[in-house]
Amino acid sequence: MGLCIPLVYNTGGYDNPEVIKMLVGIIDIYMSDMKYSDNLFAQKYSSAKNYWEVNKEVVKEMYKQIGSLKNKRRFLRSIKS
Repeated sequence: MGLCIPLVYNTGGYDNPEVIKMLVGIIDIYMSDMKYSDNLFAQKYSSAKNYWEVNKEVVKEMYKQIGSLKNKRRFLRSIKS
């Protein structure tokens, strides 16, 4: 079988939702930030227009692909199959 290492996607959460959709079946673990829940602060501190809406859509897509957090033992069993 060989070495089986999970592929991790670490992101600031302000991704193009279409790019995340293209990653279905490739990524094992998504690590997305959720920095702001208010667009005013996102615009002010990160110059991120519509951050909250984009972030919600992206995180929902990530969850749709991967599901809930799994404990280590269960995760390792699932990627070996």
